[in-house]
Amino acid sequence: MSARSTYLLWIALAALAASACAGGQAETTGGNAGRVLQGADRYPNEGLLIVKADLNQDSIPDVYSIYKEAAGSDGATTRKLVRKEIDVNFDGSVDIWRHYNEAERLVKEELDYNFDGRVDAVNTFDQGALVRKEVDVEFDQAPDIFKTYKGGELVRVERDTNNDGKIDLWEYYERGTLSRVGRDQDGDGQVETWQEQ
Repeated sequence: MSARSTYLLWIALAALAASACAGGQAETTGGNAGRVLQGADRYPNEGLLIVKADLNQDSIPDVYSIYKEAAGSDGATTRKLVRKEIDVNFDGSVDIWRHYNEAERLVKEELDYNFDGRVDAVNTFDQGALVRKEVDVEFDQAPDIFKTYKGGELVRVERDTNNDGKIDLWEYYERGTLSRVGRDQDGDGQVETWQEQ
């Protein structure tokens, strides 16, 4: 299966998992007790509360919502979402890791596009809005594409087209439309040619 086909399948499965999330049954445990998913222990969970949901009713949790609990000044316990771990294709391995700040806003999302247990893309958010995407299209653990967003709109794409670890192609967008492309032709990290679109 090609990288593009895998990516499209992954997007479809992620949408399915997201839409099914509301119907899951939740179970609450503490610490690492009862962890089933592969890759679900990528981050420490000691002292955190884990709420499990089984979306496809196969008795294996598919979504883990991880919370930090603290006692307030009034003695009441508050719960804040720290992270969600999701198995979108129900194969027993985590495919999405979503990280939240103190205000329970999404700040980072890690994605495993080809279901091999390794992160292939990282999305960064500010105030809940996407600001940056890093994507490893070669699946070699080195990002090849870096996308920058402003106000929810794509403004720049940087690419490592020859997989040498250096950016050699820059694309700039205005109001969502490609406006110019810069290329580094000699590998020195500087643009030698610009092409207006």
